[in-house]
Amino acid sequence: QTFQHYFKQINLRAKMTSEDIANLNAIQDPNTLAALQDKLGQMNIKRADSDTLDLPVAIRKRVNAIKNIQLQTTKLEAELYKEVHKLEIEYAKKYAPLYQRRMQIVNGEVEPSESECVMPGEEENSTPQDNREESMKGIPGFWLTIFKNTEILSEMCMPHDEPILEALQDIQVSFPENTMGFVLEFIFSENEYFEDRRLTKTYEMKSEPDDFDPVAFDGPEIVGSTGCTINWKKGKNVTEKVVKKKQRMRGAKGQTRIIQKTIKENSFFNFFAPPQMPAEDDMVDEELEALLTTDFEIGQYIRERIIPKAVWYFTNEVTDIESDLDDVDSEDDASSTSDYDDDLEQNENIVANETVTDVQKEECKQQ
Repeated sequence: QTFQHYFKQINLRAKMTSEDIANLNAIQDPNTLAALQDKLGQMNIKRADSDTLDLPVAIRKRVNAIKNIQLQTTKLEAELYKEVHKLEIEYAKKYAPLYQRRMQIVNGEVEPSESECVMPGEEENSTPQDNREESMKGIPGFWLTIFKNTEILSEMCMPHDEPILEALQDIQVSFPENTMGFVLEFIFSENEYFEDRRLTKTYEMKSEPDDFDPVAFDGPEIVGSTGCTINWKKGKNVTEKVVKKKQRMRGAKGQTRIIQKTIKENSFFNFFAPPQMPAEDDMVDEELEALLTTDFEIGQYIRERIIPKAVWYFTNEVTDIESDLDDVDSEDDASSTSDYDDDLEQNENIVANETVTDVQKEECKQQ
């Protein structure tokens, strides 16, 4: 159960709620983030309320003793999570050559052998031939297709992002040795939009219960994220757009002039400019907390779902499974509601019959 709890904490639901999607869209608006960050200097830390239980002194002492025991078990639980993370790092090294092979095939650097192309239960040379295949290398648009097939990422990806994502060659995750965090690396081929070949997003995690608030500990949590600077080529920054606006000229009646103003544009690449975590002495308001949570969830989703299961998202098989599960849940809910309605109708009929019977008995007495 502990291992399941750990992975439950760092995994995400297959689909985000409408509220999560709204928060995701807000993340892409740096003006919103700037306004929220301006508030941080005015916030004070919120202290936990004191224990208000009305207990005799002797019992209160015993409860405190049990709380201290609970704190010790919580610290052991935190240590377990750290050990699981070490195991994850060890297995990441085993995954690495497999992901490297995947990247080479996707980008046309190598051609898979005939045996690699045969799925379990199939026979060699059973795949139909296509004359188009000789001119193709690798799997064109592999990662862009994944973005389009994934609800979370498709919400972030704007039409002007797509030509850039065509140049995306791989998404990788690495784990620093001395921290529970992780780094997402987006590897691009040379393109006309920016100079960089790698864009990174670093997430910091911790598994440290607070002695003064142990109740809040619920497994590893992300405590911060850091993006990177994108070196855009001239006129190619898709996170900004230039708008023209009329402005009245001072001292000249009825005369106007056209001015240009640069504003922020919605784009997936705002993902690399995440909202900043406030200082420890500042309290996070609900709106900023929602933005931070959504940013963390996106990072976890890419790490835990997209990278290890990329091909299933490319073929849309994962999405189909998730949709099927949603349909089953909907059918179950509908069935439960139908059963409830049937039971209710049956009970109403029983009551009605009993009422009629009672009326008939009363009429017989009168006769």
